[in-house]
Amino acid sequence: MIKRSLESFDKDPEFSRNCLKIALALKRKYNLNFPSWFKNMYCKNCLSLLIPSRGAKIRIVGKGKNIKLITTCLKCGRKIRKELVKPIRFKLAQED
Repeated sequence: MIKRSLESFDKDPEFSRNCLKIALALKRKYNLNFPSWFKNMYCKNCLSLLIPSRGAKIRIVGKGKNIKLITTCLKCGRKIRKELVKPIRFKLAQED
């Protein structure tokens, strides 16, 4: 159902939304998990796909350690804020 929802988004967004609704219902009924790459690809408010420039507007805000990814749904206007964390790498002095 997820594949079909992604494939049909350009042609018929309402059909894509219905496929996503069915996938969510199956997920709840049988206690399944979505793939990790798909968890942030749909709006939890209106169930539309958040594909950049077609279903969502994506901005990157901040500098240094505080970088945030702000995704805005173009259908309902909901904003999803996700903080991007850069790993801190320490260089240890090698002793001879």
